[in-house]
Amino acid sequence: VVDKDKRFLRDSFSSYVSPNLVEAIVSDPEGRAVSARRQDCSFIFTDLAGFTSLVEGTDPELLHPILNEYIDGMVAIAFNHGGTLDKVVGDALTIIFSAPVEQPDHAQRAVDCALELDAWARAYAADLNAKGIALGKTRVGVNTGPVVVGNFGGSNLFDYTAHGDAINTAARLESVNKHLGTNLCISGATAQRCQNFIGRPVAKLVLKGKTEGTETFEPLTEAEMESPMVQGYLAAYHLMAAGAPEASEAFASLAAEFPGDPLITFHHQRLLNDETGDTVVMAEK
Repeated sequence: VVDKDKRFLRDSFSSYVSPNLVEAIVSDPEGRAVSARRQDCSFIFTDLAGFTSLVEGTDPELLHPILNEYIDGMVAIAFNHGGTLDKVVGDALTIIFSAPVEQPDHAQRAVDCALELDAWARAYAADLNAKGIALGKTRVGVNTGPVVVGNFGGSNLFDYTAHGDAINTAARLESVNKHLGTNLCISGATAQRCQNFIGRPVAKLVLKGKTEGTETFEPLTEAEMESPMVQGYLAAYHLMAAGAPEASEAFASLAAEFPGDPLITFHHQRLLNDETGDTVVMAEK
């Protein structure tokens, strides 16, 4: 009877709650698995650009299936990588890795998940755009660090979530994509925990409300990393990071050759404005 009850709970709740969270609850009815504790986790924040305009300008009968299919697709990818769904707010998702079940490879899982989310969201948006529906691009931020995780829903609400600077930083990294022109922004704290991270440096970003820079990267494929554009970017970036005056000319040349690359454009404009180095103070979220 107990096994049957557990099976019923798994089947009933797995469509609404992360499968690994359901398993932790079913296997430990006394709640130890979801009690508060401090540990390292990795986090993904996603946000759909122009969502408010989409809601205001789209018929509800059309919006309903579009948004549901978008969320279903994103959540399925998160679950496939072993992520725990923290929240869905409108179109935005927060995903936790390594809680409630610890995952030694949580940083790598988060990056792999972020890349798949990006690829799926690009394809979904392109399909809708071709049909005349202006779905924007999805921005993704990823960070790793110590937090307190547990059920913080009070006595009447189950709310398994995380609190701490690491999750706040992940949210900030999602948001800075709109200033950088990128889709994905990964912290150095996450990248250095991955066994095979491939990507290019974005900048040392002093996020709003912070005083120290956060190393950030844009994940890339091996083929992208070896492309002339990215190799040129890396050479120019190293010049810029070293404070070399040649950096301005290097980025100007790259901007002329690769006008569609957002990070080349971003740093070229910075250098034109007499900024130097690779530390960037973000005045906005």
